[in-house]
Amino acid sequence: MNSDLRSAPAAGAASARSDGAPVSWRAGGRTVLALLRRDLAERRGVRLSFLLDLLFGLLNLLVFLFVSRVLIPAPAVDFARSASYFDFVAVGIVFLLVIQAATVQVVARVTAEQRDGMLELLAAQPVPGWSLALGLVGYPFAFALLRAGVYLGLLAGIFGLHVGDAHWPGVLIVLALAALCALPFGMVLMGFAVAVGHGDPVARLLVVALSFLSGTYFPTSALPDVLHPVCALLPTRVALDGLRHALTGGGWAGAAAVLAGTAAVLLPLSAWIFDRALWIARRRGVLTRD
Repeated sequence: MNSDLRSAPAAGAASARSDGAPVSWRAGGRTVLALLRRDLAERRGVRLSFLLDLLFGLLNLLVFLFVSRVLIPAPAVDFARSASYFDFVAVGIVFLLVIQAATVQVVARVTAEQRDGMLELLAAQPVPGWSLALGLVGYPFAFALLRAGVYLGLLAGIFGLHVGDAHWPGVLIVLALAALCALPFGMVLMGFAVAVGHGDPVARLLVVALSFLSGTYFPTSALPDVLHPVCALLPTRVALDGLRHALTGGGWAGAAAVLAGTAAVLLPLSAWIFDRALWIARRRGVLTRD
C-alpha cells in the first residue's frame, strides 16, 4: 500500500482522537484522492488499450451509420429531436459507454482488488466505506467522461452528427449528472460482488436491461405499454433524453434537475449499501477471494 493510502487512515485516526468521531470526512476525502492518484499512476502508460477501445467504438458506430442509411423508420417514431436514426443511436451508444464504465468496469475493479488482497487491506484501515467506494469508482468515472467527450467530438467532426444547435454547457452538465446517476448502480453491484460474488454477469445483465429500457438503440415508445412506467422511472432514460435535447438545442434543464435530485438520493444510499457489504464480507471472511 502506498504512502498516500497510509496517510489517509492516519489523518482519520488523528481526527478521531480530536473530534471524538471514528473517522473524519477529511480522512475519507484523502482516501478518495489517494486511490485516484494510485489508479492514475498505474494507468499512465496504458495508451494502446485506449486507442484500441476507441477504434472498436468507432467501428461499432460505423456499422450503425450504414444501417441508418437503409433503415426507413415509421412516420410516427419520435427520435427525441434527433435529426436521424444515426444521431439518435450514436448518442445512445456514447452514453452506454458511461453506463458500462459505471457498472461492468467498477465491478471488475473491485473484483481484482478482492482477488489481490488489497480490498482486505483497505477495509482494515480506519476510513469510512463510502470513501473506498468513491475511490474505487473514481477513475472509471473520470475516464468514461473523457472517452464520451472524445466520441462526441469524433461523431461531430467525422460522422456528421448534427450539433449545430447544441448547447454545450448543457451537454456537459447533463453528461456529468448522468454519470453521477449511473455510479450508484455500480456501487451497489460492487457491494454485491464483494459480499456474494458473481458480480460481473449481474453487471452485464444490468447493462443490457438499462440499454433496452432507457432508449439506447430505439425509442422507449416502441416497447410494450406495460414497460413504459418502468422506463419513466429510470434515471438513465431521463439522462439520454436530456443529452439528446441538449445536443439539438432543446430544453435540458428539467432533465438536469431530475438527475441532480436523483444523484443526491442514490449516491449516499449506494455508498451505505457498499459499506454494509464490506461489513458482511468481513463477517463471512470473504474480503479476499481466489
